[in-house]
Amino acid sequence: MSQTDALNQIKQDALDLKSSLNSLKENFLELSSEFYESLNEARSLLSNQNFQPPTVDGKEECQQKKDISVKSIGIFRSCFLTKNGTPRQPGICPYARGSLTITCFNNPEHSLDGLSKFSHVWLLFLFHENGDYIPRSKVSPPRLNGEKVGVFASRSPHRPNNVGMSLVKLEGVSGGTLFLSGVDLIDGTPILDVKPYITVYDTPSSTPSAAPWIAYPPTKPLTISFSDNALSVLAQLKYASGENIVLSKRSLRKKNCLRFFRSQEELKQSISDIILADPRSIFRKKQGDTTFSFPIDSVDVTVEVKGVFVTVIDIGQTEYVRGLLKRAGS
Repeated sequence: MSQTDALNQIKQDALDLKSSLNSLKENFLELSSEFYESLNEARSLLSNQNFQPPTVDGKEECQQKKDISVKSIGIFRSCFLTKNGTPRQPGICPYARGSLTITCFNNPEHSLDGLSKFSHVWLLFLFHENGDYIPRSKVSPPRLNGEKVGVFASRSPHRPNNVGMSLVKLEGVSGGTLFLSGVDLIDGTPILDVKPYITVYDTPSSTPSAAPWIAYPPTKPLTISFSDNALSVLAQLKYASGENIVLSKRSLRKKNCLRFFRSQEELKQSISDIILADPRSIFRKKQGDTTFSFPIDSVDVTVEVKGVFVTVIDIGQTEYVRGLLKRAGS
């Protein structure tokens, strides 16, 4: 073998070794992702086992006669990954899907026996990302543009016990998992209870009424368009199958793959639904932000506002997903 042939052979061996190392690295990252995902879910369940509602300091302190403890009943997965862009009420995005896997029973499927006969369910949950915000007796709902009402006359997430409820559509039940749509909860929300919606009991016998401000639109009527670039991305994305399957954060590792939305039309409509409800805070509206973004499923949506005309200018992989990939699923 000549010196040139030997050198070429060494180069080829080096390339083969590099390829093998890359393959081992990918396998290691995948196993690490599964390990950290399981570890984080276990930590989440343990942290929610003994939740105690906080008391409120000051003159309006809510006295409690005894300690109350609750626990999460399962693992909730959602197309909404962060608070930013998540609808403030259920039903705003009919295609917004989520799933709840029951973990509080040894035989979780037994606890769901008969539930599939109902079309909708109530979810009771914790606003677990309120941070250190101290609840106040008066709040400013987005529709009132700064005007205040009593916290119990609103659906503010900042409440003495941080408990929320949502009425969502039940798409199906499989084993110990509920498949839902029209959700307004972020991924990982602690679910406290599930109750079937029963028309005869949950519909008032007399015509219900509400405060006049409820009818105020959340924003001015908007005209929404999608840029050529955004439409191109929508056409290139890989959409979820039409089946109800249990998903994990590991599925986010598949680039440009949607976990919840099943077609370009569904995602496009849901983006429009979120924009029409205007997810911006009152502060950001007053600042006159002309550009904002929000994550949905595994993509980030960037929007430009010019008066009543809104353009979706870009759609790309979310920072959240990039962070998961960088941390190997931690």
